Amino acid sequence: MTVVAFARPKRRLPGSIALAEAAGFTVMAAPSLEILPRNIKDVEELFRGIRKDDIVVFTSATSVEECMRYPLFTDSLIGTLVISIGPGTSEALGSAGVKVDAMPSEYSSEGIVEHLSGSVAGKKVILIRSDRGSRLLDRGLAAAGADVTDFVAYGLEPADPVHLNEILNAGKDGKIDVFAFTSPLSARSFVEAADKKNGNRDMFKNAEVAAIGKPTIEMLVSLGINVTIIPENATFGEMIEAIKKRTG
Repeated sequence: MTVVAFARPKRRLPGSIALAEAAGFTVMAAPSLEILPRNIKDVEELFRGIRKDDIVVFTSATSVEECMRYPLFTDSLIGTLVISIGPGTSEALGSAGVKVDAMPSEYSSEGIVEHLSGSVAGKKVILIRSDRGSRLLDRGLAAAGADVTDFVAYGLEPADPVHLNEILNAGKDGKIDVFAFTSPLSARSFVEAADKKNGNRDMFKNAEVAAIGKPTIEMLVSLGINVTIIPENATFGEMIEAIKKRTG
């Protein structure tokens, strides 16, 4: 059975493991990132300032979950144009009772800029994301004439690399068929942990490497890792399907 290894934020692990196992894979998984919540008063202040006709962009399911801590979250979005970066984020918004008005065809910062660039001149656009969000998004929308507010809803930092030891040991022994990556930060921290523990990157040369999102792919390439599996859309589910198709 094909062994797939990945590291994801702790709160995403159960669903990701279940999805990969349902596809028939043996899974090795570990937490990759710690989510650092924003002070609830900062979240309240943001949503109290949102006005009708503002454009509110959510770039991850986590950004939705962090904002849901504010009791008037749903009511504050009435009359706004709500943009979701992709299906997972849309599902989180739907679960919160928020109607998604639009989602780009490409689930990325580039996709959002392309989708909105012709309609944001003179309008207020609020970006709700992590402290690691791509600068391409706010720069692209500002260049299109938008009045951009960049709100950091949560911070991200690498989890303790000790959690990766089991995966790294298996990788060194050639027991992992596919390494899968979902964000630039988790990719970098994983490769750095491999360097520190094993002193080389042969495990990546002897296995398939899957990644979602252009920033993640670019990070891996910059680290000298060859990405061999790239799904058409940047979702974890589509990556699992792409791995299944590749490994047959």
